Amino acid sequence: MPNMIVNFNEEKVAWDSFAIKSPQRSAFIYTNFLDSLIVKYNLITCHSKGVIVAGVVIFYNESGNPMLGFFPYQGLLLADNTRMGLNSQITHEFKVVEYFIEQLIGHFRNISFCHSWRVRDLRSFQWYNYNEPEKNHFKIDLRYTGILNLSEFKSFELYMTSVRECRKQDFKKASKVLNFRFSNDVLLLDKFLAQVYQSQNIDRPNRDSMLLQSICRRSIADGFGKLGVAYLDEVPCSAVLFLYDDRTAFYLYAGTDPAYRKIGSGTFTLMKMIEDAFSLGLEEVDFVGANSPQRGDFKISFNAELRPYFETKYNE
Repeated sequence: MPNMIVNFNEEKVAWDSFAIKSPQRSAFIYTNFLDSLIVKYNLITCHSKGVIVAGVVIFYNESGNPMLGFFPYQGLLLADNTRMGLNSQITHEFKVVEYFIEQLIGHFRNISFCHSWRVRDLRSFQWYNYNEPEKNHFKIDLRYTGILNLSEFKSFELYMTSVRECRKQDFKKASKVLNFRFSNDVLLLDKFLAQVYQSQNIDRPNRDSMLLQSICRRSIADGFGKLGVAYLDEVPCSAVLFLYDDRTAFYLYAGTDPAYRKIGSGTFTLMKMIEDAFSLGLEEVDFVGANSPQRGDFKISFNAELRPYFETKYNE
C-alpha cells in the first residue's frame, strides 16, 4: 500500500503516545504493564505519512519464537479514525490491516494475537489467502468477556439492585462482619491463589507466582493497579487486583482463603472494588474473560454483559 511502512522496533514513548488514543486501548498494552511480564517483546507499528496508524505487540518464548500473549486484548490497535465517515473508516482500516498483516507474516511467518472486543472487523485476517485455498489461513477462535457498564447506573446503590439475588445476599451477609481496605501486600494475593489451586488439586507453575507478583508490584507502584483486601477483624480473607486505564477497571486476579469462602468474602471484596470504580468515575468494569462454565457464570452474575473477542493464529 503506498505511503506505508512498518517499524519492527518502535520506541516505547512513541508506542504509548499512540496506544493511549487507540479505541482498542487497555491496561494490558502500555509499556509499564508489558515490562512487568518478565518476557521479551517487540512493539511493532505501521506508519502512513509519518503517523502511526496501527500497532501490535509480539511476545517471544524462551526459544525466541513469537507466541500468544499472556492476557486478552494484546492484539491489534488502530488509530482513532472516527473523524472519517463510517464507510471511509471501514475501507481505510481494512486496507491498513491487510497491508500490516502481509508485512508481519513476511517477517515472522508465525503470529498469534488476542484482540480486544473493540476490534469489530476481522475480515483482513479471515480473508488472508482467500483466493488460494491451498495456502495457510488464519485460525480464528471465539472468546467471551463480561462488561459491566457503570454509566447505566447513577450510583453503586442503584447498581446493587441489578445483580443476581445470591450476590446481594452474600454481600449483605459479609458486610456485617468484614471490613475492606487497599493493600500493598502482593504475597497475600499470591498465597490465596496458591490455596485455590491446591483446593482444586491443580499444580501451579512457578512462573504464575512470579508473574502475579511482578504485575502486582509494578501496577501498584505505577498507579495503574489496586489490591483490595477483605478482613475479618484483622485476619485477611480475600484479595482482588484491578488494573485501570482512563475508562475501564479490569478484574485481573482474585483469591479467597477457603476457610472464609462461605461467609461471602470473595463477593464482598469484588463488590467493594466495583464500588471504588464508581467513585473513580470510570465507564465500565471488564471481567477479563468468561470462558469457563463456573467462573463465567460467577462473573455474569454481577450484571455483566457478554462481549465476544477473538484470537487469531497463523502458522506457516
